[in-house]
Amino acid sequence: MNYDETPPLKRLYLNPYKIILRNKIMKGFADFSNGNYQTLLKLYAENVHQYLEGNHALSGERFSKAKVELWFQRFVRLLPSKFLIKDMIIQGGPWNTVVIMEFQDTVSPEGVPTYKNNGIMKATVKWGKTTDVHIYVNTAKVEKALATLTQNGVEEAAAPPIE
Repeated sequence: MNYDETPPLKRLYLNPYKIILRNKIMKGFADFSNGNYQTLLKLYAENVHQYLEGNHALSGERFSKAKVELWFQRFVRLLPSKFLIKDMIIQGGPWNTVVIMEFQDTVSPEGVPTYKNNGIMKATVKWGKTTDVHIYVNTAKVEKALATLTQNGVEEAAAPPIE
């Protein structure tokens, strides 16, 4: 998806901080949709806590930016995706901001039929850096895609979570 083609969100923010933050997140997910996770990673604090539900190669908890970078790399290799941001709620001041984002992920792994997965991401941002991220998706769809990749000989799809 092209950043310029992103549909308008349901909310209008007049607060410059919230506008800037929303634009950075939107740009990050547009870049991530093209395999570039660096824009999102720049928004993370060094001691970020990231959590994804499930029991698979992409699940688990990470407690550092370095581990999250390894997770992003694995995600891009295994489940190349295009993200559509459906809605984003930004609440609080720069010292403690909560971002709740609704998204649809169109996933196109090699050798696996393309599928859509709807999700919610809740993040805490402090002074422009994300300190906590919890990602909620249909883990059954993720596990099914990873199982198919494993059957197709992609060993990393069956690897333990990066923690």
